[in-house]
Amino acid sequence: MIWRQWGRELVLISQHDHSRLSGEMARRVGNGMFAPPSPFESVVLAIADHDCGWAEQDLQPAIDLRGQPTHVFEADVLTSIAAWEKSVEQVAARDLYAGLLVSLHTMALAGHAAARQPEPDDEFARQRVFRVRRFMHRQIEVQEDLRRRLDMRTDLPLRGGLAEQGRAAEEDLLRANFFLLELLDQLSLNLCFGRLVFHRIEMLYPRPGEGPMSARLGGDVESGMTLDPWPFNCERLELDVPARRIGAGPYRDVATLWTACENGASCTVRVVLRPNGS
Repeated sequence: MIWRQWGRELVLISQHDHSRLSGEMARRVGNGMFAPPSPFESVVLAIADHDCGWAEQDLQPAIDLRGQPTHVFEADVLTSIAAWEKSVEQVAARDLYAGLLVSLHTMALAGHAAARQPEPDDEFARQRVFRVRRFMHRQIEVQEDLRRRLDMRTDLPLRGGLAEQGRAAEEDLLRANFFLLELLDQLSLNLCFGRLVFHRIEMLYPRPGEGPMSARLGGDVESGMTLDPWPFNCERLELDVPARRIGAGPYRDVATLWTACENGASCTVRVVLRPNGS
């Protein structure tokens, strides 16, 4: 769940609609500096559906201590793991290469989550850390299986599921596609939240085997978010994201919040992205 305040209302955007926005941007990648995604439909599918496993959680979000719905950065790590598992399974069932990319993405998210977990001091905390690590190990197994089914190499040393740049052309392509997913995921989160959650992305490969370079994100929701360098085949992006409006709350309990979410009015959020300096 992503939400932003709009007067006396909250505007809710589901995780899957956020990832679909990422996919719409992926379809527009490619210019004199940036190569388009390849294999095109597989990469676009991975980027568009990398959060498809969040559907159930977004229908019935948790509630925080202020009586507001929790957003994705506040989600309990066990809730996240369940959603990540579903995302990998659902995408891999449709396209093996797309599934490999989503598995790499969720494993990276789990690694960040593991780094943020406090030192376990009781059995409950130890179980949480164990579940995160078990998920990461499971994704390594999933990726090895997908690599075999895709006739990709399994004999190269990997870090985070990726081979060192320059070891093989297909590995350089996978690396470029993975970091494109990361860029568009974080860019879409900025646009959906309507604020700069991320200011800079360090790893971006304009073409397989080239780079990396960094990307700078700026601007605001009023004037339009900005990006430098510009990877798209158009002068600016203006896209609509499905959303739902509910009262700003606070809500007294989770059941009341769920009812509000179910009965909220449908709307759209227009997001604007332009090159830095334009």
